[in-house]
Amino acid sequence: MEHIQSVRRRSSLFTGNQGSESSSCSSERAKYEKQLRAEIKEWNDLLRSKYQQLRQMQSKVCSVDQSLLTEEQKRYLADGPSVDKFISETMEFDQAIEEYIEHKTLLLDWKAVIVQEATAVVQIKLHSLVLDELSSASQQQLLQDSQSSPNSLKNRVIAEKVPTTCLP
Repeated sequence: MEHIQSVRRRSSLFTGNQGSESSSCSSERAKYEKQLRAEIKEWNDLLRSKYQQLRQMQSKVCSVDQSLLTEEQKRYLADGPSVDKFISETMEFDQAIEEYIEHKTLLLDWKAVIVQEATAVVQIKLHSLVLDELSSASQQQLLQDSQSSPNSLKNRVIAEKVPTTCLP
């Protein structure tokens, strides 16, 4: 019974401001407190007794008095599944399911990490390709501008720096 502890209160349910209450209220309050304590005790006793009954039922072995059975019923019981066998098979199945779920969860986590890393690699590659294209296009434009007229490049740079409203 060491597993089930009694009900504990962090603060008393029965403490309060008694200065403003009359004597009739205090007697009702005392009765109510007594009733609550009795209910708590009853619930604790019920829990303890049910726990003891469960522990006793677990330790009992169910057996059938086979002297009362016919030969056919005896053969059926001998050939049929036993409760212990059924429970052990159920436990094995539960364990197999738990292992499968853990394995599947691990695989899904790995898949999520792989997808995340692949997405990051693709984004980096796309960014580098775009930057390469932009830099090569701007270099070609600058090269063409400088070859066509050396002063046009200078004028273009000046035009970009000086607002058009300032020009005469």
